[in-house]
Amino acid sequence: MFLKIKPGKERNVVKSLRGIKEIKEVHVVLGIWDAIARIEAETIPGIEKVFFRQIEVTPGVNEARLHIVACPRTRK
Repeated sequence: MFLKIKPGKERNVVKSLRGIKEIKEVHVVLGIWDAIARIEAETIPGIEKVFFRQIEVTPGVNEARLHIVACPRTRK
């Protein structure tokens, strides 16, 4: 997931996201996006539920984009 965060709110957003059990990693980055995060759930609807109900509504998040790994078997 890629996030654009309101200026000065990066620390608060990262702290909030780290409190969501499905989020396994979150990092502030430099570039077009302000942070990236990795979400894990048993199903795609489970991922969508977390994304739409918890992440997109997090105070300080301006924009969030969800990208789903198509073939998890290729991860090492």
